[in-house]
Amino acid sequence: MAITISGNGIVEANLADNAVTLAKMAGGTDGEILTYDASGNPVAVSVGTDGQVLTSTGAGSPPAFETAAAGGKVLQVVSSGGFSATASTYSTSWVDTGHSVTITPQTGSKVLLLLGGGRAELPGGARAIRTTILRGGTTHLGHTTYGLSVHDTDSGRQDSPHSISHLDNSPGGNGSTAITYNVYFTSPDAGTVQYSYITGGRVELIAMEIGA
Repeated sequence: MAITISGNGIVEANLADNAVTLAKMAGGTDGEILTYDASGNPVAVSVGTDGQVLTSTGAGSPPAFETAAAGGKVLQVVSSGGFSATASTYSTSWVDTGHSVTITPQTGSKVLLLLGGGRAELPGGARAIRTTILRGGTTHLGHTTYGLSVHDTDSGRQDSPHSISHLDNSPGGNGSTAITYNVYFTSPDAGTVQYSYITGGRVELIAMEIGA
């Protein structure tokens, strides 16, 4: 077969399918991707940075590496592993129960806290118990549960549920510093109250990092 050479070189009809190997292509930049522009001409998509994703930029424009859309993603879930002890107090001030969870959130992330399970006992004539969560043992998150007395005829005690769900909008994470959330409780009327687990069960505190 005759090979036709035009003023611009060998014409397409003289090239066999799959004849051009990678070795015969012009060199490029490591990480670039070949695509086509609005005129149908081949172009290279510039290299992105670590963590970026290849995104469509719409018709008439080649794709590009861009930062992934953020917001609303659960990045990690950490559990306290359960609390299987009993803490007692008659103090009207906040007292650490010894129950906590530690998480290391990224900059700009929020932390959703879920506390549930177990029971709050009022064996010493107390009429109520208050439970809350503090960040780092010092920063009060402004959300408390106020348990009321519910008579337990089996034990002769007053049992009250203690569960909290709270979104910490500004935990101050930086991706490397661990943040600890502690469960505190108090007796509003100075009677003895107990923060404890149910026999055969546990109290669990869960921290969920929500991406910015």
